Formats: sequence, structure tokens, C-alpha cells
Amino acid sequence: MAQKPLSRSLRVYQRIAILFVVVSFLLLLFVLYLSVSSATVRVTPNPQVVSHEVSVEIVPEAKSHGQVSGYVRQTTLTLSDSFELPEDGATATEAKAGGLVTIINETTSDQALVATTRLLSEEGILFRIDEAITVPAGGETTTIAHADEPGLAGEIAPTQFTIPGLSPSLQEVIYGVSTEAMTGGVQYIQTLNESHMQDAYTRLETRARDEAVLALADGIDTAVFDGSSIDVEILDQSVDTEVGTQIGSFGASISVLVTGLFYEEEAVMQYASALLQTQVGEDYELASVSDTYVVEVRSVDVQAEQASLRVSIDGVAVISTASDILDPERLLGRTPREAETILETSELVDDISIRFTPFWLKRIPSLEDHIKIIVDY
Repeated sequence: MAQKPLSRSLRVYQRIAILFVVVSFLLLLFVLYLSVSSATVRVTPNPQVVSHEVSVEIVPEAKSHGQVSGYVRQTTLTLSDSFELPEDGATATEAKAGGLVTIINETTSDQALVATTRLLSEEGILFRIDEAITVPAGGETTTIAHADEPGLAGEIAPTQFTIPGLSPSLQEVIYGVSTEAMTGGVQYIQTLNESHMQDAYTRLETRARDEAVLALADGIDTAVFDGSSIDVEILDQSVDTEVGTQIGSFGASISVLVTGLFYEEEAVMQYASALLQTQVGEDYELASVSDTYVVEVRSVDVQAEQASLRVSIDGVAVISTASDILDPERLLGRTPREAETILETSELVDDISIRFTPFWLKRIPSLEDHIKIIVDY
């Protein structure tokens, strides 16, 4: 039996239904397009170096803005030692070896020792102290001693000394100890000049600084107060021999005033970094801060245990994603080339790259929330 053809009204309804399905499908595709389409804009910035100087106050206990907890200490120190002249250009000759000896007194009374007091090493080598000293009860005194006879025999390793001039019972509780080898059994005679003197002063100053720092830091937790600034002022320096004298060794002494500041380095860095952030322009953000900074001591008040520092700090700033230059609205509906042209006109931007999802898109979406801007640094 032949199928009865659809009536005209049914054919109209059928066409409307098909059209509705097609439109619905197209709308669905459009919605899907809007929901998944996106553009990722990666910006390579032109980094800018920024610098700033800030003032920081070192105080016993930080209580206000710009203050950092720390210690301000000061001490004076005098050191003396003998120095051998170098071999180059000199004539070798036998001399009396010498070095530092610490005299230890374990009794309850002070012990005076005159110059040339004998010290007998465990090896049986006789030495004499250069100057008269008094060793405090229960304490110790370091002095210089030289071998009684010239020659290499006096160049002995660190050892313990008895003092033959004392009674046998006192020799057990008053004795000498050396921690470094005796040297100078052979001296090289030449003319003492300014260079020799300055070298001796430099070595003494280094030793004095090191000893003073240890004394100043005594009782301070340097794991917490790990920042420091040390100033050494030379009060006096002298040698016991005139320039131009033919000698193999000479004595030198130095007196210094050492001022030490100990503070929380992290606290200084945080404060300086925070102020550095305020120095970048509104289109920038601070990308990094230098691990190092320069500290200049502006003033010190030892009595008040306070000091003022000038801290110079550097960092790198790059364009901020919040900058108007990177406002997504500027890129809506643009082609990649147009977007590149717009952004690269700014001196803050070095280069850009754009990635689309899905990949076949030819223009940046027209919705701001479908644009992601990333600054790579």
C-alpha cells in the first residue's frame, strides 16, 4: 500500500523542528566555544635595577619602625710581637730562636718573674723571658722568650716549660706553655725599611681585630645576631728598631680601639626590602632583592649602646600584571600580531607570546576572564 504523503501543515512543523535542532546545536557550539576558548599571553619583561638607601637604628631592644635589636660594644687592645726579616736579599746568620710563652700560675699568690728568668723545655733547651712580668694568682700571662744559645737547636715545637729558678714544689704549679713553634734560630740580616714595618703593623692589626671581635662577641648569640660591622682605629704603633738598621728581627707593637656592632641581619634585610618595594613605579613589582647589601656606620653611641646605619640595597623590578599596560581589555578580539604591536610599544615589555585554546583560534577572545596574562621572570 502506498504511504500517504504528509500534509502541508505537518511538513511545516517538521521543518520547524529541524530548524530548532540546528539552531540549538549551533547555540550549543557557540556556548562551548565561549566556555572553552581562551588565550594565554606570556610577557617577557625588560627588568629594571632599582636601588635605595635606608637608615636603620641598632638599639638594645627594637620598639619602633626603623629599629633593629642588637649590641654596640667597644674595647681597646695592645699587642706586641717580634718579626723576622725575609730571606730575600739577606745574609744568613745564627740567632736566638724565640716565640710566645704563656706562664700559668695555679697558686693563690701572684708570682713576679724578672727579665731573663729561665725557662727549660721538655727537650732540655734553655730559654729566657725578655721582660719582667707578674703572673696573677690563678691566672696566666703571655710573654716573649728567646733561647739562651743561638742556632737551630732553639727551634723547637710547642712544648711545656719548667722554671728552674723556682722551688721544686712551685715548679709543679707555676710553669710555661707554648702553643706555636719557636722560630728564628737562623736570622737573615738586612736593612730594616718602611715596608718591613708596615707589614708587621698589618699583621698585628689583623690579630688585634680578630682577638677584639672574639672579646666583643662574648655572651652574644651570633646565630641570632648574625650581622656585624667592625671598625678598627689605630691609637698607636711603634717598633723597637730604627729604619736603616742592619738586623735579623725586630719588635713591633700596636694599640687599637675596636668598635663592634652585632645585629639581626634578617631584620635589616626585611626592613630594607620593604622600603625598596616602595621605590618601584606603579607599573612595576619587585621581582627580586639582592642577597647582599652595603652597610655604612653613620654614628655610634657606645654609652647608649646605639648606632645608626645607612643600608644600600638593590633589586630587580619588572612590569606588574596589575599595570594598565597589561589590561586584558586592550587585547579583546585582537589578532596575535595586533596584540604584540600594542604591548611591545611599552619599554617595560621585551617580548610576548600567545597561545590559544583551542589552537585554531585566530583572535583573542572577547571576554576578559578568558585572557590569562603571565609575566615570566
